[in-house]
Amino acid sequence: MRQTVIAMLALLILFTLETFHIIQWYQASAWPLIVFSFGLIVHIYVLKRGVRKHEAFLLFPAAIALWMGALGFGHYFLLNEGTMYVLAFTIGLFEWWMFSDEAWLKTPLLFCFGCSVVASLEAGNLFLLLLLVIAGIGAYVYRTTNERANAH
Repeated sequence: MRQTVIAMLALLILFTLETFHIIQWYQASAWPLIVFSFGLIVHIYVLKRGVRKHEAFLLFPAAIALWMGALGFGHYFLLNEGTMYVLAFTIGLFEWWMFSDEAWLKTPLLFCFGCSVVASLEAGNLFLLLLLVIAGIGAYVYRTTNERANAH
């Protein structure tokens, strides 16, 4: 706890000094790395403890941060902003749905998955479309086999 408080104070001091132009540190390319690190830290925290069903919602913002950070490196990925946002939100919903037994998440997940497919078609990313379709089929097969195994 003490180390976390010290780290937060150090970041606050760093950003305050940069805001008042006492130091010149700001680089726009650093933000995707910071956002990616936040998502990765939360994923490690949740997965290391074992995903409890009442804590599975933590994977939603963590997945959004992780994938927004990963996809934010614009010169590595050729995704426009709309595709990137919808895809990160869809992956966040997918992780929340996979690790919880919340049946109501299926409808927004399918809606966002459809929006991701439409956004990738609109942007002309056929590889992303293929990846999304394979991921959707795999998730459907995984989930239905788990439901059938639990039914017996």
